Amino acid sequence: MPVFVFAGVAITLFAISAPIFIAVLAPTLLTFELFGPPIPSMVLVQQMLQGINKFSLLAIPLFIFAADIIARGEIGERLLGLVESFIGHYTGGVAITTAVSCAMFGAISGVGAAAVVSIGPIVYPTLLKQGYSRGFAVGLILSASTLAMLIPPGVAMILYSLQTMNSVGDVFLSGLSAGAIFTAALALYAYSYARVRGIGRKEKESWSARYISFKRAGWAMGLPAIIFGGIYTGTFTPTEAAAGACAYAMFVETIIYRQLQFGELFNLSSRSAMVIATLLILISAGSAMTYYLTLENVPQAIAGMLEGHSRISVLLMINVVFLIVGMFIDPNSAIIVLTPLVYPVAQALGIDPMHLGAVVVLNVAIGMITPPFGLNIFIGMTTFDVPYLEVVKSLVPFIAVALFVLVLITYVPILVTWLPQLT
Repeated sequence: MPVFVFAGVAITLFAISAPIFIAVLAPTLLTFELFGPPIPSMVLVQQMLQGINKFSLLAIPLFIFAADIIARGEIGERLLGLVESFIGHYTGGVAITTAVSCAMFGAISGVGAAAVVSIGPIVYPTLLKQGYSRGFAVGLILSASTLAMLIPPGVAMILYSLQTMNSVGDVFLSGLSAGAIFTAALALYAYSYARVRGIGRKEKESWSARYISFKRAGWAMGLPAIIFGGIYTGTFTPTEAAAGACAYAMFVETIIYRQLQFGELFNLSSRSAMVIATLLILISAGSAMTYYLTLENVPQAIAGMLEGHSRISVLLMINVVFLIVGMFIDPNSAIIVLTPLVYPVAQALGIDPMHLGAVVVLNVAIGMITPPFGLNIFIGMTTFDVPYLEVVKSLVPFIAVALFVLVLITYVPILVTWLPQLT
C-alpha cells in the first residue's frame, strides 16, 4: 500500500510538471508520515544532509564551474584548431574533428550541454561550408556533446559512483572506454556520410601550421593533463583535480588568453551556483527517497520480482526503463532516482558495477537527444536557430548510432570493464 501511494503521488507531480525535487521529496515525506515506521521524521532530514555531506561530492560543483569558465573562454576553440590541423584533410575530416573535439571538451569539463554552446558555434559554419547538410551538422554537434557525460570527469559518472558507493576513479575508467567507443562510432558514421555524398576535404596543413596550432593549444592541453594525469597517477583525488581544473582554467583564460575579465568570474560563479544548488537539493531529496524505499524493502522486492530472469533480459529492462525516463527528465535526476532501485538487482545477478555505470550513463546521455524533452534538443534550437521538428529529425540517425553502441556495451561488458580491472 505505501509503495502504491508513493508511486501515485510521484507520477501525479511529474504529470503536472512539478519541480523534480518536489516530485521526489513530497511522496517520500507523505508516505513516511502515513505508513512509515515509528521513528521520528527528523531521520529523513538527517538522511538528506548526509546525502550531500560527502567530500567526493565537491568534485561536481567544481567541475561545473570549470565548465562554465571554459565555455565562456577560448580553451575549446584552441583545442578544436589543434584537432582539425591533424585530421581535417581526411574524408569527413571536419565532421570527425567535431566529434573528437567534443570528446576532448568533455575531458576538461564533464558537462555535456556546455560543448553545444562552446564548440557548436565554431564548427557549425565550417560544416555547412564543407557541404554537410544543416540537419547533419546540428545532429552531429548535439549527439557528440553528450560524450562529456561519459568521458572523465563526467558529472553523471560521479553521481553514479556516489549513488552506488563505488570508486570514482574506476567508474571514470569504464566511462572512458564507453566514450571512446561512442566517439569512434560517430567518426565512422561521419566518414561514411561524407564518402557517400562526395563531400570535399580541407586542404592538408603543413607541419609548420600544425606546430602553430599545437603551440596555440599548449596551455589548453594542460587541463586534461591535470585531470587525467593527476587522478590516475595518484597525485590528486578527483575532487582535488576538479579544484585544480578550476584554478587552472581561471588562470589561463584571465592571465594567458585574456579572454575573461576578473569581474566576469563573479557572474559565471553566480550562474554555476544556481545549477549547483539545484543539483544538491535534488541529491538530498534523492537520499531521503532512497532511505525510505530501503526501509520499505522496495529494492529487495524488485530483485525478487526479477529472480529467475537472465542477465540479458534484466539488462534489457534496465535499458528500456532508463531510455524512457531519459526522454522526460534530466540525466542527473534519472541517475539519482533510478540507480538505487536497479543497483541491488544488478548486484544480485553479479553484474559488474563498472559495467552497469557505463550502461546507465550512456542511457541518460542518449536521453539528452531524444524527444520530447531531451535537453540538447532545446539548446540546439536556440544555439543554431533551427525549428524543433527539424532538430528531432536530424538526430534520428545519430540516435540509431548511439543505440548500436548501447547494445554493444550492454552485451559485451569486457569493452568497458577491462580498464578498471587493470587498476
